[in-house]
Parts: sequence; structure tokens; C-alpha cells
Amino acid sequence: MGRVHQVAVEEALAELAAASANFGFLLPLEPLLLLYGAGAEADAHDRPKRSLVQARQFAEVLTAESVRLLGSDSADGPVHRALAELRHPSDPTPNGEAGPDDRSRARRFVRHCFELGVWYFRLRTGVRDALSFVTPAEWDDTPTSSPRRHVAIREPVTDLATWVALLDEYVPALRRTFEQRTPAETATRASLKARSALLEAEWRVADLLTEAGWTVRDDSETPHELPVRGVAVRSTVQPDRAAGLDYVLRVDGQPVGTVVVRPRSEDLRAAMARTREAGTPSTASAERRMPYTYATDGVQVVFRNGDDPEPRPREVFTFHQPDTVARWLREAATDPQAPTFQGRLHHRLPDLSDDGYPRDSLGSVQYDAVRAFESSLRRGERRAMAQIAVGGGRTVTAVTAAHRLLRHARARRILFLVDRVELENQALATFAAYSGPGDDGRKFTESYRVERLGPDAVPSQGVVVSTVPRLHNALSRGNPTSGVRYRPDLPPESFDLVIADDCHRSVSPRWRALFDYFDAPVLGLTATPTDRALEVFQGNLISSYTFEDAVADGRAVDVTVYRVGSLRTRPERAAEILEEEFDPDVEEPLGHRRSGVSGKALHAALTAFKEGLPSMFPERARPGTEDVSLPKTVVYAADDQHADEVVDAVRAVFGQGPGFCQKVTLKGGSPYRLLSQFRNTVEPRVIVVVDLLTGTDIAPVECLLFLRDVRSSYRYFQMLAVGTRPIASAALRAVTPGASAKTRCVVVDPVGVARHHSGRPSTTGKRGRGRGKDVDEALASAAAATVDDAEVMERWRSFLQAGNGPARELINGTGGLSEEDVRRLRSWAESLARPPHGLTAERIWSAYERAGVTAPDSRRPRVPKGPADLLTLVRYEAGLEPRPRPYRDQVFDRLDAWIDHQKRRGRSFDSDQVWWMEHIADGAAASGHFAAASLDAVPFTLRGGTSGFLRAFGEHGEQGAVRLLDELRSVLA
Repeated sequence: MGRVHQVAVEEALAELAAASANFGFLLPLEPLLLLYGAGAEADAHDRPKRSLVQARQFAEVLTAESVRLLGSDSADGPVHRALAELRHPSDPTPNGEAGPDDRSRARRFVRHCFELGVWYFRLRTGVRDALSFVTPAEWDDTPTSSPRRHVAIREPVTDLATWVALLDEYVPALRRTFEQRTPAETATRASLKARSALLEAEWRVADLLTEAGWTVRDDSETPHELPVRGVAVRSTVQPDRAAGLDYVLRVDGQPVGTVVVRPRSEDLRAAMARTREAGTPSTASAERRMPYTYATDGVQVVFRNGDDPEPRPREVFTFHQPDTVARWLREAATDPQAPTFQGRLHHRLPDLSDDGYPRDSLGSVQYDAVRAFESSLRRGERRAMAQIAVGGGRTVTAVTAAHRLLRHARARRILFLVDRVELENQALATFAAYSGPGDDGRKFTESYRVERLGPDAVPSQGVVVSTVPRLHNALSRGNPTSGVRYRPDLPPESFDLVIADDCHRSVSPRWRALFDYFDAPVLGLTATPTDRALEVFQGNLISSYTFEDAVADGRAVDVTVYRVGSLRTRPERAAEILEEEFDPDVEEPLGHRRSGVSGKALHAALTAFKEGLPSMFPERARPGTEDVSLPKTVVYAADDQHADEVVDAVRAVFGQGPGFCQKVTLKGGSPYRLLSQFRNTVEPRVIVVVDLLTGTDIAPVECLLFLRDVRSSYRYFQMLAVGTRPIASAALRAVTPGASAKTRCVVVDPVGVARHHSGRPSTTGKRGRGRGKDVDEALASAAAATVDDAEVMERWRSFLQAGNGPARELINGTGGLSEEDVRRLRSWAESLARPPHGLTAERIWSAYERAGVTAPDSRRPRVPKGPADLLTLVRYEAGLEPRPRPYRDQVFDRLDAWIDHQKRRGRSFDSDQVWWMEHIADGAAASGHFAAASLDAVPFTLRGGTSGFLRAFGEHGEQGAVRLLDELRSVLA
């Protein structure tokens, strides 16, 4: 380009910058961006399709410039998503007549170009001057009061479109000059990347604030003329901010909070602490305090309420709405001593014993759980889980906690989550029937609003009951694959408390985002606390009432497994699915196709079941015969098609008509009517289900027949729970003629499902090396040693003093436990659990724990105790051990010591080998002895069973792996 032409181009570009209302500031940085941005601006009204082409060229140039400055690996984040949108606008062809939609899209893209240009300007210069979009005068919707920003000193003599047209012939030369620019140097690129990360965060934060209802503006702008409740005022005085505030939040004109923006790599809690130490900004130093503090990187948002009794930062889904903050300010002014919900928990919530709740009337299980939960809330813990086995009263516990928080802590709204519609109906009925002390006989629903979550906005106060799928559908806008998204009429601050019944289901990967969405403490209730649930609830198991406790207390009946040979599932059905892997902590996906007993094998299983009834229930045999009336039975089928086949087979084998056996599935029609009929009448005797009954209360059930395998241990234990609920003898006889009493639940197992799940229904699963909060501390702090604990310990010691301890050689033995030793210990523990003693290892150990006698290892999770732990207590009582420690802790101590010894000898182990050793130790700790045959059971089958073990340790051949296993078993025993 000649000198004359170059001067002409520079003069023309200067004129273009003066004529453009929104892109002139880009001239010193990149003339092509000015040219394309101004072109899109000039054509947006009259030639919108051409404007879209100009916007796309703007995006192409800025994308190339971004790669030059930051490198190709930086193409991520909202800026680059906006660039991608501009590069591919719909219908970018300049031909054809423009319509209103084209014009609207072109205007929107001009605004996008401006925002991207501001980002580029701040990236290159580090300057945070206020740059606001100026709506061109020819746009019809321009308010008369819109601001005008003049970049040029003099008024341009030619309009914008003319200058764009005049410069068209110089575009190729400008493009060649642009393409010849060299990439930024390494040092410059590193500096720009750091600045870009902060700008990306600011971009996201502005979107989050706007989405939450805040009006975002710069501090140099004139105040908004319209009445706006919440304004986020962005500071523009710090070029590359080392510390300080980025936004001041104003509600009704008053500063109430601050926002600190940091790049993704920075610790937000530390940034929040540094900002507090630095003090408030000078612009607000003379005004009232600002209690609400946020720190964010545009993805994660951390919040601290300075009005809380012990202010702590916590992660929230997004910013709270201005209306919410205004309500908080009103509540703080009304009750300065307890200005927040957390403050009211401290100062307004009386102890359960001072609130008129007699321990006996509420029930000791519910009483302890509610008390422990409220203690957890007062400590500021955001997640708490209570294990309450079948019959322990989970729903009553939840309703009591909700009633007290509404009445005393002035909770505004509480969410109660359940798994299915039937459980939702049960919860609503419990709320309607509940009457707390001091209510003068009024029912819960007469004092507080209780209703289902509907499609509209949630009610102003009270309790909202919802199924987990319905809530997820509401927050995903009817598109479950999109995940949880912000909903303005159901914002994260909608609830003061979330209660999740059967919480082990709610924490599956599909649903757990619901807990992260709401800014509220969560109380989880479950009979089977999974490892996944413990992780989500930060290890905060506040109380534990296990299945064994429920059996000992008479709240549940025990389970007996009746094995019927070993029948294979139908090959053609099994061939349609992937081979199932059995994992104690896995959830079966929706629509998962399972294998089931079918054809001749099905008839053989049902015949064996029928013929085995006299041995299962010998006390019910009719005099002179071995005939036994079939107890109420639930059959678990593989799927709906399989259920139809099972119904026909049951009727044929038992020689009964349609009323004898019914299919009850969601696809079968009227499932809840059929369940009610099954529960309350003589017929049907048998129902065939798939998964519908998990958690359903059908007390007359005495038999469970599994005609399919089950992947999840926790699902299996829940399916068992259907048959473990006790029932009064008279009520049982009303639906099962000839029955005397329900003493147990018989599990008929023709497919060997029990082989995968050999633990008890209270088992908490796999061992974890790390967690958020130590469960032992939570249990110890939940309640001091009670009278009940003292009685348990006294009964236990009396039992031992009466000569009922295990064999003397087991007590005095210093070697490991053999398989025979383990069998003897189990037999002894089972005799202890039977009447009249009714004591389990878990219950005894828990009493010692709360009395402060035991010494658990804080690095390791607490799991239910077994016979080997009882042996530890026996040795303690005999004076052979200074302080009892869990058997599992001892086993893993031995494993850690052995691994350390091997490392000192120069042998190291990879992560796969450590997995095998830890799970072998887990098996040894759970059963007292590890048999080599266990390598072909869960969880080892997940990694190939015995063959997988030999591959993992086969560096010295198969014999070397066998020797290592023998050594490991010897060390761990």
C-alpha cells in the first residue's frame, strides 16, 4: 500500500471511528474490527442480512486475534461461545427481502459484537473504563433518554454507511496486514491469559447477576432512572485488581453486599477473607454495613452472611435475588438478636425436652434423631443424614422437625422430597394427621400450608411435598437431559430446609444436583446409608437405628433365606443385555433390561416354592396333613413382559384363578388400588412386581420370591424391607387364615441373588479412606450416653458374667481367626441377638461409643459392627486390651504396616494392586476371615475375579500371586 493510500485509509478510518456510536474505540487496536463492527451497526436497520455477514466477519477476525494473543488452547468460555454464535448466524446470505425477525437478529448480533469488542479492549489495555452500548437513532425502539457517547472531537461530515462503503476497497490490504501479525511472545501471552481468565469470569458473573434479577451497571454511569430494587454496581477503578471489591450490591438504593470476582484458579474462600481484611470500598465507607459477601469465578459462587451467629462461607448455586435480600433485611430489623434463620435456630428453637415432647410419646428413635438433627443445624452443618430402619418412623421424624422449625425458627418454607407418588400421598397423610404439643389439638395442616409442588410458583410459606422426578422436571424445564437450570420463580433460596426421604435414591448421579441447587440445609432419611449418600452428606451420620436394632426392638421381623437349587435365568433374555456387574453402591438405570427365571425353570422354581412351604412354616401345617396356606407373597420379576409370564405360571402351579395372583406394575393400571386390596383382603395372595414396592408399607407380606437378580445391594435390602414390617396377630389372621403370628420374612431365592449381598440390611458398604466429616464424631456429639445405653451395657456385662462368652481359646488367642473360629463367633453372636437377650454387635458397640470407651480411628469410616468387634469388647471386659478398637481398624492397620514393610524392602504397588489388597482387607474385616473362593464373588468379579487377581499380581507368575495372597490373608487375620 502506497504512502498516499495509507494516509487516505488512516483518515478514512478516523472518520469511520468518529461516525460509529459503538465501535470507534477499537481503531487503535485493530482497524478490521472497527470496520466490520461499524458495518454491522450501519446495516442492521436497512440491510440486516448484510449486517449479519459483517458480524460474522467481526467474529472471524476476533477469533484469529484471540488465538494470536492467547494461543489455540484458550478457546473456551462464554466469550468464545459468543464468537461461535456470531460465526454461524442463521441465514447469513445478503440476498432477499429482510423481515422483522432478520432486523431483530441483526441488532442483537451488533450488541454481541460490541460486548466482544469491549472484552478485547480490556484484554489488550487492562483498562476497565465504563463502555456502554449506545442504541443508534434509526433503531425504532430507541428511548428518548438513551445516552450518547461521542468519541470524536468534531462532528463527522459523512454518515456511517458511506464511510463503510468507501473503505470496502481497502479491506484486502487491511486483511493482509492483519494476517502478517506475529503471535504474541510467551511472556506477553502468559500475562494476557491471566487477564483473560479474569475477564471471562466477569463475563459470567454479569450474566449470573442479571439472571438473578440484578441490574448491572458501572459505577461511572448515572443512576438508573426507573425504580429498580436491586442494582449491582461494578467498579472500574482497578486495572488488574490485586485485592478489593468488584461489585457493590444495592437494594432499594442502600449498599447491602459485595461481590469479589476471581479467576478459576484462585481459592474463593481465601479471596473472600482477604477482602474482608482489606475493608469496605471507599465509595461505601461512610454508609451502612454490608453483611452479604460473595466471591465467585463465574462458575462457583461462595456466599457469607455476616448476620449469622457464626458467619461461614458456603457454596451456593448462584446469587440470591434482590427480593430475597430485601426480606432478609426486614427480618434482621424485626429481630436484631436473631436476624437470620441460623440465628433463630440458636436463640428461638427450644430443646426438644423443653417443648412439651415426652420422650415416650414421640418414640425414642424419632426423639433422638430430631434432637441430633437440630444439634447439627445449630453447629451450622449443611448436610445431615439419619439412618432409621423400617418401622423406626422416618416420616414422623421429618414432620416433627418441620413442625418445630416452622413454629419456633420461623422457617418460611420447607421442601419434603419423596421417591414416588404413593410415598408422597403417605407423607401428605402424615402431615394432615400430625398434632404437636402446644397446638391445642390443631392438626399440622390447620396451622401451616402443606401442598404438592405444582407447575406454578411455590406457595408463600409452609411445606411443599414433591417427588424427586417432578422437582427435577421443574428445574430442567421439562428437558431432563439439560440438567438443573436456574428458575426465577423457584430460585435456590426458595426453601429454608430440604428433607429427603429415602435419600440414598435422591443422591444418584441423575438427581443429586437438586441438593446442590437449593441454598438450604438438607436432612436425609434412609434405612440403608450408601457410600454415595455418605459422601453427599459429608459423612455427617447424626443417628443410626439399624435393621438389627429394629429387629431387637420388635419394630421389624428378621429375614430367613430359603434357597431353591440354582436355577439359571432364561438364556434368550440374558443374551439381550450386557452381562450384569454387581456393585454394592450402584443404581440400576431406568429402562435397564434384566434377566429372569423363565420357561421350565420358572415352573420348577414355583413348584419348589410350593412344596417347601411346610418346611418354611411348620407351625401352620394343618393337622394330619402337610398343607400350608400360602402366606402373602411378593414376587420380583425382571420386567413387565416377564411379570405377565410369572402371573400365568403362579396361577397354573397353585391351581388358582385370576384373583389369586395379580400383576402390580406402573404399566398394569390402578397399581395403588391393587396394593390396597392386597394389603387389606384375603385375595390376591400373590402380587408380581418389578420395582414398584420399594419402601411401600405392606405389613401382611411374609414371603418374597426373587425371580431376577439385583445389581444393587441397597436396592436388594430395600426389596427385603417390604416383608420385614411387623403386624398384629389379629390383623394378620384377617388376611391370612390359619396364621398365628408373623415372626420372620422368608426370602425364596432360586436365582442365588443372596450370594451377591451377603451383608445385613444395615450394612453401609465399601470402605472409604477419606470423607468430609468423621462419622464417629457426629455420633458422639449427637447425644451423650443415655439411660438406654447404660441398660444395654449392663445387660451385656451380665450376659458375659453369666458364663455366656465365646470359647476361652478365642478370647485368649493371639493368632488369626480361622474359618472355624469365624463360624463359632457368628453362632455365638446369633444366640446373643435372640430373645431374651436381644443384643446385637452394633447396638452394644454404639453404647460403648457414646460412653467414650472405644477408640475409633478418625481416618476411617464408621461401619456397622459384627461378631469380631464383639470379641474385641469381650477382651476389653476381661482386661486383655486397654481400650477396644474396631476390628476393621485393626485389619487395616495391619494392611498399612505390611505395605510399608514391603516398600522398605523395595517393592511398590500400583493403584490396581492396592485396590485388590484394600478390598481383600475389607472382606477380611467384614467376615473375620478371607477365603480364597471370595475372589469369585462381588466386588472382585468387577475386575475379573480370580483371573483378574492373578493378572494384577502376576509379575512373578501364578505361584507368586498365590503366595502373596496367602501371606496377605495371614497378615490380615
